[in-house]
Amino acid sequence: MQTLCPTKLSYSAFTNNSVFKWEEERCFFFQDINSSKISTPFQDANGLDKRHLRGLSNLSSHSNSSNRYWPFIDHKKTHLQFDELKKYYGDVSSLSVTGTLYINLGTLKAVREAHVAKLDCFTKRVEVFSIMSEMFKDGVAFLNNEDWKVNRKFFLQILKERVSLSVKNLLSGSLYDAVNATIVELRAKQGEEVNIIEFLTKKCNANMRLVFFGENGISEENVAVINENYAVMMVCFTAPNLLLTGNIAKYLILPFTPGYKESMARLKKIEKILYQIIDEHKSTYDENHSRDIIDDYIKERIARRSKGDPTAQYFTDKYLMSSLVQILGDGVLSVAAFIALFLKTLLDHPEEQEKLYKELVEVVGHDRLPTIEDKSRLTYTNAFMLEGMRVADFFPFFPSMECTKETTISGYRIPKGSVSLMNIYSAHHDPETYEEPYKFNPSRFIKTDDKKKADPLVTFGVGKRACIGESFTMLQVFLFTTALVKNFKISVPEDIQQNTFELLMEGKLKIKLEPRN
Repeated sequence: MQTLCPTKLSYSAFTNNSVFKWEEERCFFFQDINSSKISTPFQDANGLDKRHLRGLSNLSSHSNSSNRYWPFIDHKKTHLQFDELKKYYGDVSSLSVTGTLYINLGTLKAVREAHVAKLDCFTKRVEVFSIMSEMFKDGVAFLNNEDWKVNRKFFLQILKERVSLSVKNLLSGSLYDAVNATIVELRAKQGEEVNIIEFLTKKCNANMRLVFFGENGISEENVAVINENYAVMMVCFTAPNLLLTGNIAKYLILPFTPGYKESMARLKKIEKILYQIIDEHKSTYDENHSRDIIDDYIKERIARRSKGDPTAQYFTDKYLMSSLVQILGDGVLSVAAFIALFLKTLLDHPEEQEKLYKELVEVVGHDRLPTIEDKSRLTYTNAFMLEGMRVADFFPFFPSMECTKETTISGYRIPKGSVSLMNIYSAHHDPETYEEPYKFNPSRFIKTDDKKKADPLVTFGVGKRACIGESFTMLQVFLFTTALVKNFKISVPEDIQQNTFELLMEGKLKIKLEPRN
């Protein structure tokens, strides 16, 4: 089976007895079913993959057997469609998109079996063309083999060290200073409505620059320009586009997808800026004074070369540049998005706001902002944030790892070359894991004598391929969110009837922050 992504175009072509049909907002799966034989765990006696084929056609109310294609992927409801697959077939099912066989992992158990217990079978990112490999293929998150191991270890250590320095207030312009400045600026607005994502993005830009680059490693203007371009790049990251792979996607689909060419042009602009900054660092490098994360990388490369260490070859300008693209982009936009998500959750569940405020006052007091040392004592606040992430659907699934040798998951045979699809939305709404999964209930993440704490989330992935920036992201999110709740009453502006999830995703979420006495 194959699929094509939604575009504004109407296009048809013919190849191998298959019909490519594109329409706005939809993708179409199509193939001559009578000739379809796929080696998967769900074959019937004739070699047909019942779960695979029926799973797709069952979701469509417009199937037409004479044309042999089914409208399937709606980019606004993809997570709900995948959730239907999970409900109908269980925690493991399969689907093919442009020639890639995806294994839909719909429970925490299935995700952990693939990415933790069977880690030796899911060892690499997909190497064929995809929108993610095209944009991030040389960055630490998408490298493979020894290149990945060496760079991952380096970045984990350096990120930890630089964040630790900032938290301990040893760097000028620490996280705490940035949070405090944010509160002061918002108080001065006296309850005026604020585009919170736009506002927070600017603050997070400053955080990222000071923590990882100091005052002189990179200019404030460059960080802002990089993130403006990165935000445009992300427009192309629709749910269906993430599933497209191979030459069909590269030459026949994505070039005709609105926003793709502009996204690639913006990526080139970011790369040009970062290469210029790296070149400047190399020309002014001082081994006795490491200015920032770029100098740290150069220093490590020089040290390994001087020792004759063969792993020095994995410290390249290209790997550094590509890693910085994602560190700078995700390190800003994801923080702003998570904070906005929690504020939106407070608007949706107004009774939660006073619960959080009461706990913050009891634990922190009236006279200071929350610190990272307070986190372990803010039981309900932590539970609220976990529940907010659990019910969210703004990052509902992720095409994760390629199966490098045949294995099994939940007793089903998984062929080599298939790709794990981490179905985060379904896993977080699994009734076997979370009681009443569609009910907002932070207390599920609070351990009592009568019940255990709910299972941890997989928002940032699991295992060795989990996001290396999770700790820094959630540290900032915690400090900003708690400071905002402690200092302001959060409400919807009078001229706005409803702050929808779409407004959040478009970066247009407006709120009122009325200072508390």
